Amino acid sequence: MKKILIASAVMALFGVSQAAEAPASSIAISGSIAVSMQNTVAASGNTLDLSDSDINFSAKEDLGNGMSVSASTSLTTEKLRSNQVDANNTAIALTTGFGSVSYSNVLSGKAKMSAGVSAEDDMNDFMGGYSTVNVFNVTSPSIAGFTVGVEYAGDDASALAVSGTPNVIATWAGAGATVRVENGGAAKVIDVRATYNLGVAKVGARWTEADRKEFTVSAPVGPMTVGYHYAKNGADHAHGAVASYAFSKQTSLSANYVTGNGNGFDGSNYRVQLKKTF
Repeated sequence: MKKILIASAVMALFGVSQAAEAPASSIAISGSIAVSMQNTVAASGNTLDLSDSDINFSAKEDLGNGMSVSASTSLTTEKLRSNQVDANNTAIALTTGFGSVSYSNVLSGKAKMSAGVSAEDDMNDFMGGYSTVNVFNVTSPSIAGFTVGVEYAGDDASALAVSGTPNVIATWAGAGATVRVENGGAAKVIDVRATYNLGVAKVGARWTEADRKEFTVSAPVGPMTVGYHYAKNGADHAHGAVASYAFSKQTSLSANYVTGNGNGFDGSNYRVQLKKTF
């Protein structure tokens, strides 16, 4: 009996020791559910319905020696009661002391800046809509806030061919500012984006050789955050505004308004949304 107890104690101690030496890992589940009163650019009628609902899963494991692997995916549905559920933004990444390598399938909007404006028809629709793309990315480690990445992106309809002209991305982050420059890959369209936190407000701007421009500003006003988003797509223009009141860190009430002309976006729409995150 004593031998069994001693053996059990040794095994327990060994198990504790092994657990203490095992690499750390974490799993997280988050998401949101929202209800909105809204209309669209094309329709004058008002509707009340569930909107912008999703569940996000993420996992990260420390492999030791400065290496880690992470994976994530999201399940999204606008109504949470339809038969269609989309898996968006699925990614896996390996990070080492020499940088990171990742592969992802992401839902990408054509607008690249954000002031928090969210309506049924928003700046992404004005700039050309959304697309689902596969992305393979290799990024260098950060040196004084500066990184260089090389990525290949392709349509979701087929496997990604890692060939042709890659998109080279140079970024710098520091002192409340970020700057991102892309060479545009095969299209060779330079895309420059910058953001800066002024303390009292956050501002952002974008310029591309394809004559797409964006400007954003958002600022806290007590428990409320207000934002403005301007977009230019060729000769066409759109404006968006939002005021969001935070009841808590997880619950907010927001009023959004978007108006534009041209590019199939002639008109305006609004959304009043109660959103609960978890």
